[in-house]
Amino acid sequence: MRYRTKLLIIFLAVAFVTNGISLLVMERLALHYLYDGYRAKLLSITASIAVMLDGDLLQQVQSRNDETLPAYTHLRETLRRARDANRRPDTYMQRVFAVRSAGQALLVSADAEENVQSAAHAGEAYRDGQATSIDVTQTEVADAFISDEFGNVLRAHAPVRNRAGEIVGAVVVEAPADWVEQKMRPIHMSAFIAMLLAMLISIPAALYISRRTSRPLTELHTAVERIGKGDFDTPLAVTSRDEFGSVALAVNAMALGLKERDRVKSTFAHYVSQQVMDSILKSGTEVKLTGDRRRVSVLFCDIRGFSTMSEKMPPEKVVALLNDYFEAMVEVIFRNNGTLDKFIGDGMMVIFGAPEDDQHQEERAVKTALEMQQDLRRLTKKWEPEGISIRIGIGINSGPAVVGNIGSSRRMDYTAIGDTVNLASRLESATKELGVGILISEYTYNAVRGLFRFREIGSIHVKGRTEPVLTYTPIDDDAAG
Repeated sequence: MRYRTKLLIIFLAVAFVTNGISLLVMERLALHYLYDGYRAKLLSITASIAVMLDGDLLQQVQSRNDETLPAYTHLRETLRRARDANRRPDTYMQRVFAVRSAGQALLVSADAEENVQSAAHAGEAYRDGQATSIDVTQTEVADAFISDEFGNVLRAHAPVRNRAGEIVGAVVVEAPADWVEQKMRPIHMSAFIAMLLAMLISIPAALYISRRTSRPLTELHTAVERIGKGDFDTPLAVTSRDEFGSVALAVNAMALGLKERDRVKSTFAHYVSQQVMDSILKSGTEVKLTGDRRRVSVLFCDIRGFSTMSEKMPPEKVVALLNDYFEAMVEVIFRNNGTLDKFIGDGMMVIFGAPEDDQHQEERAVKTALEMQQDLRRLTKKWEPEGISIRIGIGINSGPAVVGNIGSSRRMDYTAIGDTVNLASRLESATKELGVGILISEYTYNAVRGLFRFREIGSIHVKGRTEPVLTYTPIDDDAAG
């Protein structure tokens, strides 16, 4: 089989495969973004309805007998208005109802459905009746369609709170699958037509390209073979000014460059070992003083009153105690993907979210603080026979900071600088005055408030900031137990 024929077959195959894959990928991406957009819209609607509902009224509806109460009527009418307002061309809500947890069961509180046969009454079990089917404490939308007695639906739910801020139930919104799939049909049709057109265009294009490239590719192949064998003195003839001419010039320039590199390598081998030379030649980068701005969570930890305590102890004992303490604390930090920035005397600075990005940096920072306090309690029991008891203060803040290699060309450190770091340090200092072991800023709290239990400490003024900072302390269930 001639090279041109092989090239034609290859180009046709590549054209068909690449066009098919590209169109398939574009179709999948379009469907993905359409589906994700609809999920985001459904989640937003659900969260809005949850805010509209009165959690105190939801607590009043416990059973079917309570459907005569004004509270039930108000809840049902609110759900119906929200459902009707979201039955539009761009979105369609099939069912909207409220549920509440009752032990291990999940019970319906109010249903917007008017159809008597389909509507659920207050106090009836939802779906399989298990509370695990929906986490009423979270605002979530399903990743895929869910099949139940009402067909295939896309479901979202959001917690409902009373005036005290307690979660008393959830709003559940369902959208029918066939409505979503109907919106996807034009994308399928467009992809099919595009694939057909691509196939019709690919055939003549492949014929032209195979004829256009067979001869210069043969010459290029021959020249590259010569260069691969170390013959750098036979340049490729430049017969055109198009892309193939540019390739010929590039190949000739590559041959000259390889010839020069071979000469330098041969000369360099007289002055350094082969291992050193290979390492230098293979190295493509060098360490530079660079930095970038990114969101991080910074943790500062310090032993309270350690200077005073260490004055009464032998130096050997101080070092042994600090080694035990840092060994345990650093293990916790690394276990939670933290970056130990530096030791500051008997304190530490830890970064979450750098050098590698971490979408769960706030959660891991708070988890690290809680585990550090738990490990300290275990160390205190170990040191108890020696009369040693220490406490630590931990401050956490999240926000933008400049991170990178900072220092000089002779000595540099990877660290973070900025107001976010300063505030974390101030919060650690404030733990002693406020009598808490862990103090986090509102910026960290906003990212993890649904993952831990917290007690609000209040707004405090810190040095270097004109505006007060709202602070919280996580509740350590292990310490309470």
